[in-house]
Amino acid sequence: MEKQTDFDVIVIGAGVLGVTISYWLLSLYNCRIALLDTAPLAAAHTSTRNTGVIHRPFYLDPVKKRIFAKTSLISHPMWEGLAKREGLPWRPIGTFNVAAEEREVKTLEKYKRWGVANGMSENELDLLDGKEVQNLEPDVNCRAALISKTDVSVDFGVFTRFLWKHVLSQGASFFGGHKVVKIEERNGSASVETRSSSGLASFHSRFLVNAAGGGALEVAHYCGLGKQYTSLNFRGEYWVVDEPFASRVSSNIYRPPRFPQYPFLDPHFVVRADGTRQIGPNAVLVPGAYVYSGVGLSKLNAFLDRPVPPKLRLLMNRDFVALVAGEWRSSLSKKAMCDRVRRFVPGLNARMLNRRAVFGVRSSVIDSSGFVPEALLLQGVASAHIINFNSPGATGAPAYSAMVVGQLREEGRFDWLPPNPAGPLTPGWDFEGVLSQF
Repeated sequence: MEKQTDFDVIVIGAGVLGVTISYWLLSLYNCRIALLDTAPLAAAHTSTRNTGVIHRPFYLDPVKKRIFAKTSLISHPMWEGLAKREGLPWRPIGTFNVAAEEREVKTLEKYKRWGVANGMSENELDLLDGKEVQNLEPDVNCRAALISKTDVSVDFGVFTRFLWKHVLSQGASFFGGHKVVKIEERNGSASVETRSSSGLASFHSRFLVNAAGGGALEVAHYCGLGKQYTSLNFRGEYWVVDEPFASRVSSNIYRPPRFPQYPFLDPHFVVRADGTRQIGPNAVLVPGAYVYSGVGLSKLNAFLDRPVPPKLRLLMNRDFVALVAGEWRSSLSKKAMCDRVRRFVPGLNARMLNRRAVFGVRSSVIDSSGFVPEALLLQGVASAHIINFNSPGATGAPAYSAMVVGQLREEGRFDWLPPNPAGPLTPGWDFEGVLSQF
């Protein structure tokens, strides 16, 4: 087994969460960080494989999703400042959340109240009737729409890799292609064993932060934490819309989910940061966090991972099973996918969809009560584990990671680390200023 140098902190996961946590730690402390990831480069998974929208928190329940809403609100100007200073993709686009049926109008009215309750200004949100929508987007057909004017299309992969290169320049060490297979915590330290193409390797640190995204719950289980939780994985698939029709729609077009207690959404019409238009995602149930194609037959035993009862309860629910079947239909049939979007963009047809885009997977944590609405922070003897950090996680990552580091600092987890005499790193995000907004 290859023996690696000891570190002060190990961060597992080089997605947007792990990278921003590393950023804050290096800004605050003079420390040696090992950043581990299963992929050879940062942002290889969900941080790149997503819709690419910085969401304003109009659709987030201010009670059940309070933290996601708050971190999304705080992070918006942080991302904007970074993008404008560094010339990163930033395409103000706006999002229409449309009511294709009369019963959905009340949902939009609720969303507007939620947006204001979550800290959005009233002039960021307009509730329009169908005719007003068609004046702005002639190819969109709906009863009404709530427009969030300050939603932005970006490339979270580009954002993450920019910050990743910066934390490496400040002394963090990156170990790509390393899958964690074992963790031991004892005597105020954490030892991590990984497997890579070079064989087994061992890492040692005083503290470990698990920000492994879709793999975070498995890592937490290695530490004996979160055994009451399991997860289900849903692949989101996208199709590129051909020109000339694509450019006739200039905004993101969403529709409220029919069953908000489940992670199933009607596919959206999305304007990407590079100007391409796509439809997606659906939510296809797959057996692993990295099953980006096919059925994942080799991983089907993952459905039996303990605890099993929460999964069985869902599989006995008719609505859930019907939704799963519908999502698979839209995966197997391009026309079925297209027809879901045609409900509000009727001019779209399947002949305009000739190229698949990048797929992603959302890992949703469940317990005996069903799907867990918020991200969770679990703590061990020498570790902290962030699980269920999914959409709109990328939007809120800068503020959420600051909140986590702030909580751990308050609990004395980093008291042994000397402060960083140089102060904040580029892009100059203000740690104390972020914390003051919670």
